[in-house]
Amino acid sequence: MDIRACLNRCYQNMTICDLRLMNEDAEEKLSHHSVMFLELISCQESCTVSSLSELLHISKPAVTKKVNELIRRGLVVKTQSEEDRRVFYLRVSDPVEAVNARYDRPFARAARTLEEEFTPEELATFCQILDRFSTEFMKEELP
Repeated sequence: MDIRACLNRCYQNMTICDLRLMNEDAEEKLSHHSVMFLELISCQESCTVSSLSELLHISKPAVTKKVNELIRRGLVVKTQSEEDRRVFYLRVSDPVEAVNARYDRPFARAARTLEEEFTPEELATFCQILDRFSTEFMKEELP
């Protein structure tokens, strides 16, 4: 078994599924870039333009431009913080949240299948491997 090919295939299938689902009901088709922003906003607790900028290593104006586009399209909602009125939190809109729930179905099916086929010890090893794999992506430094 070629681990690189297996991981690549998994990533490609997840990306294809994500793009298909995100574009299924959209009046205007979304770019991969937009889908990725929506995924990050959805997954990040207390998401702000600044936190996205730091996470992605891109300028705040670039993030603001993309976020404003997603707000205009009704895909992202911006809410002012009650504690600090200078801070605005981002979340995906309810329709995007519904698409995300559909996107989670393959993960739930895969998790159930793995839990049925493998022992808790094997699953713990698998989780360690995935955590190690994903950690490497966060170490990548851009020039």
